[in-house]
Amino acid sequence: ASLFTLHGYSDNASTMQPGKYRSAIYETLEAKVSRKDLDLALGILYQMGLGSSEVKKGRGRPQLRIQIPARRRGSAIRRQLKDWEKRLGRSLFHQLKLRREGRGTWADPYEKHLKPFRLFPPQFRKFMPDLWIDPRGKIPAQPREDTLYIGAGLAFGTGTHSTTRLAAGALAESLTAMPQASVLDVGCGTGILSMVAKKLGAKKIAAVDNDPEALRVARENLKCNRIRKVSLHSDLSSVPGRFAVIVGNIGLNALTELAPALKAKLASGGRLILTGLLYRDAAELKKAYLGHRLVERRNRRGWTLLIFSGMRRKSIRLRKRRARRRVPKAN
Repeated sequence: ASLFTLHGYSDNASTMQPGKYRSAIYETLEAKVSRKDLDLALGILYQMGLGSSEVKKGRGRPQLRIQIPARRRGSAIRRQLKDWEKRLGRSLFHQLKLRREGRGTWADPYEKHLKPFRLFPPQFRKFMPDLWIDPRGKIPAQPREDTLYIGAGLAFGTGTHSTTRLAAGALAESLTAMPQASVLDVGCGTGILSMVAKKLGAKKIAAVDNDPEALRVARENLKCNRIRKVSLHSDLSSVPGRFAVIVGNIGLNALTELAPALKAKLASGGRLILTGLLYRDAAELKKAYLGHRLVERRNRRGWTLLIFSGMRRKSIRLRKRRARRRVPKAN
């Protein structure tokens, strides 16, 4: 399983680029989810690395159709969903059924449902440029300056999910407070947060994902949107230097595992923007980032974002000096 990549969905349709990703025989899981739990359920699916989901809304609970490539076993996915429910302490996926489908494409029938949308809420537009996302992955003859054209492929991030919007909002605020700051995008997926950073004036941007498919999609999106000077990396250790802003939308386990590396990559007085977290994950993540001050916590539809302030180098040196003084001298 990929350490970084969170695969995507759209509220109404598949986010896969039409006509590009044709599957062999594959399985689907179908379930009903309450309206209030829909965003939470879809977020859990992308943390599990699932490629595409379709939601049908009507009377009663929305119908969720989870599309699973043949390389993944539907029975194993079903067990994982049950494990998530145990972790939450309640049922989330109701009337869960496993089906085996024939050959064909996942994305083509749903392309018509995708449409452009504003990324930032109204209150953000008072102090930053309005920014639109077009998730259809097609560049018009005359592209708009205020629009990012995102093709998701098998990578996460068309801007529809709560964690992406939380991260984009916090990133925008950070770049307003620190104009032209350097940005490290960890688990970049489609590259959407790197592109948002570039649109908002970030000077130096590095994007990391250990999934080759995510890097391919990110490279295509950067090229299509004519965005340059964003370096792509498959390994965090290959990224040189420190960054004023680090953003990671990759879930609790990855953020905990990467805590030492991310803290080392954060510039003095910088900001860590971390999400992909359930409400209940916040306490555990704070333990992993001890020594960094929690500036703010934001919640949206079952998901949480934490913003940490990095220690200034002077404070770090002072702490080390004090620690040395406390060490008792040998007799």
